[in-house]
Amino acid sequence: MTRKRSKLLTFFFSLLPGAGEMFLGFLKQGASIMMLFFGLIAVSSFLNFGSLLYFAPVIWFYSFFNANNLNSLPDDEFYALEDDFIIHLDELYRRYGYLFRKYQALWAFGLILVGVSIIWNQVLSLGELFHIPQAIIRFLRYTTGRMPQMIVAVAIILLGISLIRAKKDDVSEI
Repeated sequence: MTRKRSKLLTFFFSLLPGAGEMFLGFLKQGASIMMLFFGLIAVSSFLNFGSLLYFAPVIWFYSFFNANNLNSLPDDEFYALEDDFIIHLDELYRRYGYLFRKYQALWAFGLILVGVSIIWNQVLSLGELFHIPQAIIRFLRYTTGRMPQMIVAVAIILLGISLIRAKKDDVSEI
């Protein structure tokens, strides 16, 4: 149930992305912000893609100001708000689902490569048991450790090209 709370407690809870919204009773909104923030950190850590973390302060500031602004709304506006998710996956799938269906084999190949890369890195840790020279292990670990980043980069490029083509098709229909 949404209800106005102490401005001081809202301030302290809003220091953690999503917690301020949850404290005010907007559980869906708070949980989605929290999952977005910590999911971003997890994905950038897993993919060793640190520049993705440039979006973390944006999410943090949005959450901080959103929670404090929600609590500062007049009572009639505050109680009229409905709790809803920040990102609607069903809407994203409806709008861009054709990319997954169109490139399903490519997505499957990319996921298989990421899985093989993870298993390969685990197998390389066994190289010391079989007395494989460290130079070979370091080379293999470096090249296969970069594979998930390369797959994500190619997927982002293909997604961008596809979005540009879809935009050109929309413009040409007008």
